[in-house]
Amino acid sequence: MKNFSFDEAMCFAYGSTMLTGGSSVGLMDNGEYYLPKYGYVVGGIVPEKFCKAGNEANFKEVYNRLFLEATEELERSLAIVMGTWVEQRENGKYIVFDLCNVLDDMKGALELAAKRGERAIYDLEEQREIFVNYK
Repeated sequence: MKNFSFDEAMCFAYGSTMLTGGSSVGLMDNGEYYLPKYGYVVGGIVPEKFCKAGNEANFKEVYNRLFLEATEELERSLAIVMGTWVEQRENGKYIVFDLCNVLDDMKGALELAAKRGERAIYDLEEQREIFVNYK
């Protein structure tokens, strides 16, 4: 597992989101960043945040705000994932930011997602979205 600095993690998240449609960057309680490879990502720890796609300055601002919320959450968790993806809306493309947990089992992840009112979870290994109603 390669660890990243804050700036490297933010640049990776932006580049991956703009080029491939999303990213998952983990933050550990020791302050190190990493790229999670296995498990099921469940968002909804805090309300999602948004910025217009292609606006680097706004991306940095929102990423920094999410980082502050992640550090607060790390007082209760060993690791948190900062997830991003591109979503088409009526007035253009937006980047969505979500603070997430990673669970080992799909059933538990789907249950937590349903409890939080999330639409879907993300399977890191298969790199696919799984909708909460999916069986």
